[in-house]
Amino acid sequence: MGTLAQAGVDLRAFVTNENGEFGTVRILTDNDSLACSTLAEAGYLTKLTSVLAVEVSDSVGSLAGLLDVVEAANLNINFLYAAWDRATGQPMIVLHTDDLAELESLLLSKGYWSLGRSGK
Repeated sequence: MGTLAQAGVDLRAFVTNENGEFGTVRILTDNDSLACSTLAEAGYLTKLTSVLAVEVSDSVGSLAGLLDVVEAANLNINFLYAAWDRATGQPMIVLHTDDLAELESLLLSKGYWSLGRSGK
């Protein structure tokens, strides 16, 4: 991650996964295209993927409530991770699904606040 810091890229959130053969790092930044190009130039395999960041309350059951809404609409979530929005001081859930526009519309109609789609 020092590579990104040297390029002036601010990390907003990240999560790591591994499957035994390779690892995946999903990152949310303030400048996704710069992060991608910087990592690619450093020899990392990169892929820019759109996600949806949704603010949730910092209370017991807030994630469960969000997931109940998604489940009731029969939408599949490919991955999600939690982060903290420094601007609002609230937790956010970063989600990826095959239809981000449908997910965003659904969550907005249920009173959730979308922080916008961002690459990882």
